[in-house]
Amino acid sequence: MSAPIGVGLVGCGRIARMFHLPILRDLPSARLVAVAEQNAGARAAALELAPGTVGVADVEGLLAMPAVEAVVICLPTHLHAETAIASFEAGRHTYVEKPLALDGEEARRVHAAWAASGKTGAMGFNFRFHPLYRQVRQVLADQQLGEVVALRSVFSSAPREVPEWKRVRETGGGALLDLASHHVDLVRFLLGAEVQAVSASISSRHSVQDTAAVTLQLSTGAVAQLLATVSAAASDRIEVLGTSATLEADRMGRRRLTVVPASAAGGPAAAARALVSGVSATLDRLRPPPEPSFAAALTAFVDDARTGAATGATIEDGVRSLAVVEAAEESAATGALVSVAQSAGPTG
Repeated sequence: MSAPIGVGLVGCGRIARMFHLPILRDLPSARLVAVAEQNAGARAAALELAPGTVGVADVEGLLAMPAVEAVVICLPTHLHAETAIASFEAGRHTYVEKPLALDGEEARRVHAAWAASGKTGAMGFNFRFHPLYRQVRQVLADQQLGEVVALRSVFSSAPREVPEWKRVRETGGGALLDLASHHVDLVRFLLGAEVQAVSASISSRHSVQDTAAVTLQLSTGAVAQLLATVSAAASDRIEVLGTSATLEADRMGRRRLTVVPASAAGGPAAAARALVSGVSATLDRLRPPPEPSFAAALTAFVDDARTGAATGATIEDGVRSLAVVEAAEESAATGALVSVAQSAGPTG
C-alpha cells in the first residue's frame, strides 16, 4: 500500500465538523494535514477534534503547504467556485461539496480548471454511495421493474436557524440548490439518463425559495417529479414506477427497499405488506438514522486521488446538476418548459 495522501479541509462549519473532519481524521488512506477556516472559533473547534493538525485562516495558506496533496472544500456555496479553481490551479486533487457553484458560468470555469489540472475532481453528491440507493441502482440495472416509466421523489428538511449565506439565493440559499441538486444527480445516477427539459414552480413560504416542485423530461422517455423543501418535516423518499413493478426507498423512514410487482398491487397480500412495513418504519424511527454515505464518498475520493480512477461523481456531474437547477429557475420565472443544455462527457 502507498503512503496515506495528505489532505487539507477548507471550511470547518457545522456539517464539516460533524462529518468531513472526523472521517478524514480517521481514514487510514488519508492524513489530515491542515484545516483552513476564517472564523477563529470554528477553527479552534476543528483543531480540538483533530489534534496535531495545522490550522490556518485562508485557503492560500493551506495551498502553500507541500504536504497537502488533496483538498476537500466545505465552504458556503458562493465560495465553492473560486476555491476549487485555486485548488486545481495549485495542482491539488479536489473534492467540492454540492452545489458546484452559484451558476453555470462559474461551474464551467471550475470544469475548465479541472480539465487543465489532470487531477481528480470529485463532487460531494454523497448519496450516490448510500447503501439504499446502491440497492436501487442494482434493482434498476437488473431490470426488475421492467421499463421505467416515472420516478417521484421528496426531499425535505425541517425549518431551523441557518447561516446568513443560506438565506438568499445570491450566496447559495433555497431548496433547489440545497436539496434538489442532490436528487437531480440521483436521477441521473439511478436511471442512467440525462435531463432534456424542465418545468418547475418555486415558492417562498417561510424563507427565500424554500419550496420547489420540478418535473424532468429524461432522455429515456421517462419522467421524474421532484419535490424539495427546507420548510417541512425531514424526509427523503424515492419511488420508481416500472411496467412490471414499483420500487420505494425511504432513507429517513423505513431505510429499506420495497419492490411490489404489478400483479400484487392489491388484496390481502398488499394489506399484510403494509402492516409489516408500518411496524418496520416505526422501529426504524426509534433508532437514529445512520448516514454512511459521507464516509464512503470521501473514501472513494481519497482512493481515486491515489489511483487515478473516477468512482464517484465528478466535476462534470456538478456542472450537469447545476444546469438543471438553472433551467428549473428559468421555468419557474417564465412558466415555460426549458431545455437543458448538455455538456460534454459521460453520464456518470
